[in-house]
Amino acid sequence: MTRILILSIYHDPEPIPKTGELARELQRRGHSVTVVTAFPHYPSGRLYPGYHLAPWRWEMRDGVRVLRTFIYPYHGRRGGLRMLNYLSWMVSSIQAAWLAPACDVIYVWHPPLTVGVSAWVISKLKRAPFVYDVQDLWPESALASGLMRPGRLVDGLYRLADWVYKRAPRILVVSQAAADYLRQRGVDPRKILVAHHWLDTSPFERESTRDVRAEFGFGNKFVVMFAGNLGMVQGLDTVIEAATLLRDRTDVECVLVGDGSDRARLERLVAEQRLSNVRFLGQHPQADMPAFMRAADALLVHLRRSEIADHAVPTKILSYLAAGRPVVCATRGAAAEIVRSANAGLTLESSDPVALAGAISYLASLPAAARDQLGRNGRAHLAAHFDKQTVIDGYERVLNELAGSAQVPTEKAAERI
Repeated sequence: MTRILILSIYHDPEPIPKTGELARELQRRGHSVTVVTAFPHYPSGRLYPGYHLAPWRWEMRDGVRVLRTFIYPYHGRRGGLRMLNYLSWMVSSIQAAWLAPACDVIYVWHPPLTVGVSAWVISKLKRAPFVYDVQDLWPESALASGLMRPGRLVDGLYRLADWVYKRAPRILVVSQAAADYLRQRGVDPRKILVAHHWLDTSPFERESTRDVRAEFGFGNKFVVMFAGNLGMVQGLDTVIEAATLLRDRTDVECVLVGDGSDRARLERLVAEQRLSNVRFLGQHPQADMPAFMRAADALLVHLRRSEIADHAVPTKILSYLAAGRPVVCATRGAAAEIVRSANAGLTLESSDPVALAGAISYLASLPAAARDQLGRNGRAHLAAHFDKQTVIDGYERVLNELAGSAQVPTEKAAERI
């Protein structure tokens, strides 16, 4: 049995399932798991019902101990308040060094970058090494989203990132492109591992009590759906512009499900354009998302055009494959390669409303049988390459190995786990 501390600013019930699924599975396998996280507030920036701010709070979630520490709840577009959000939890989470039980190894979910500072301090005080799982590169992602601009602050964040990378015994990244980028930045290649996302497909295999198409009156329309965070890095202006080009097609509707820092601005754009073919359905329980995705005729991934987008693999892609619907992937790099390899839909450049409108029109013109085949292709690819048990086997192996030694191996580490 390995004693594992999971450190993440976001955790259940927030719609970022990775740390919750990892915690439950490691606990099921006989490890002792404790999660240190913030009070839930993502993506709206408001505390969830049933929570109020306090220095800390213990709770049990699905048999796993969870320690929540103070955070300034915010997830809007104001950079200063976003930094206050990150910094407040960086400071408060260090309480875990005294409040949480002893551990052999720490798993760290990144972003934000400030969690790396917490991880290093807790690691030193608990004398336990940490695995740094880099989901999004920072400050590169903040620059790509427009949240930050080049300057002294960004230069300082680059130096902080290098400082964290140097001190992390293991670094996990989601794509080979991200691994190559870190090597180019001077990170020791022996400590970098490419770790696939995984997906628990069981929620997609259960029947839902919600008939989403009837509930929201989709009728016989061709519905293309974006489901997830409506944030700045997603660049969803392009979806609004594509909908403008399609406004005369009464048989096509663009639906956005979720919440986020850019939602209000996007809603204003739709109102200004007087678009009747775009709808915002708001945020819904995570358990209902399979029903929403299956209610669509096509599912959309879009990231704002940037070099950093080539390194990213949005986890929603795996959910889309599980839903068995064609995927419109408007970004390059690793994410597009998954869709192409699966033959599960269309790939195109991001930030191109003409191309996006064309892709939507093309899928709408296909016979239903052809779209169904794309969906089946996606499900088969998911089962072959992103099986939850197989991928978590690799995570467990890395955590167990590191629990015995915080040293970087003398031989080059494996490319993938």
